[in-house]
Amino acid sequence: MKRILILTAILSLMAAVPAHALPGFEVGARGMYWFPDLSGTVKTTDPVIGGTEFNIKDDVGIGDENFPSGEVYLRVSRVTFRVGYTPVKFDGNRQLSREIRFGDQIFSVSDNVVSHLDLKMIDGEVQFDLLRPDVAAVSFYLGLIAKVKYVDGTVELRDSVRTETRDFKAPIPMVGVAAGVGFLKDMVRADARVTGIAYSGNHLYEVDAYASFAPLPFIRIQGGYRLINLKTDEDDIEATLKLKGPYVGAQISF
Repeated sequence: MKRILILTAILSLMAAVPAHALPGFEVGARGMYWFPDLSGTVKTTDPVIGGTEFNIKDDVGIGDENFPSGEVYLRVSRVTFRVGYTPVKFDGNRQLSREIRFGDQIFSVSDNVVSHLDLKMIDGEVQFDLLRPDVAAVSFYLGLIAKVKYVDGTVELRDSVRTETRDFKAPIPMVGVAAGVGFLKDMVRADARVTGIAYSGNHLYEVDAYASFAPLPFIRIQGGYRLINLKTDEDDIEATLKLKGPYVGAQISF
């Protein structure tokens, strides 16, 4: 309820910004292939039996993977709506060097443990441009973002005789800023979005910065860098995860 009230207040403040008729209508989609480096820790937080905090790389051997991601968007004058989806899945296989209690199970030293970490992230956001001037062949915008990221995660540890799976789900409201500059009538562009929130010891920060080039009308080739830094304590599981790395992509717009 607290998150909903925060988001409602932010949207109300943004709606109070004076509206000026800005020309422009655009609809499009971006597709990206991301090469993130993963780091983080996980533990269960049952109030009775507790849990062992373990490093997802060092302790259970989860390795880096590469993933597709995408979004669709609609811009009408100074307002842009976006919906994005990023599914990530990591696997590990390692002989334990220390005991790990995860949920109701205890995985002993020397157990060979197979691990899985799945994250599905769905984004819905609204961007309100405060500035969008065009000067000769140069364009620029500066805006505010209100966003909700829905995180659906699963962590599983399994050995030859036992399996423990824990899920965590959370809709997380975020706020941030967006800025971009284009040259030669937007043939070459640089854009960035930074969003985040911190509450009750948890946090979620996200950065997406990229440069792009339009070799043909309606088509844009992109290269950028993305960071997601998440700390969440939901559904008796505490996870601290960071994904960061470059990506390549393409955009089509009309």
